[in-house]
Amino acid sequence: MRRALLPLLLLLGCAPERQVAPIPFDSPAAEVSVPALGGLVRAGQACGVPLSATTLDRAARIETAAIEQKERIGGTAARDAFLHSMAAPDFGRGGEERDRWCAARRPEVERMNAILSGPAGAAMLQRAEIARALRR
Repeated sequence: MRRALLPLLLLLGCAPERQVAPIPFDSPAAEVSVPALGGLVRAGQACGVPLSATTLDRAARIETAAIEQKERIGGTAARDAFLHSMAAPDFGRGGEERDRWCAARRPEVERMNAILSGPAGAAMLQRAEIARALRR
């Protein structure tokens, strides 16, 4: 039995490592999710919804990759438009309009916080960093 396994193990050791293609960060699905992600982080900050340090770190790193991609493809104007698309509205001193806006986004912000701080957030970050490294 041992002798039968040895050649198989040797063959497996000689076989080239299988490459798994990463999910493209530059896909249309990622294009939609990064601005939404950035908008929800900014909504959380504007509305006083606590976000974990892990969420904030991962969101910043994912956004950085997307911002670099936007600038590389469309220049400074595209980068600036992308950043502007994620900004929370300016409500001035607040009031009822701000409270309604925050109340409408709170569940989404909390869900995003849970996703980004878990395994799915780690996978999103990994895809963003792979795409970023491939572009360099």
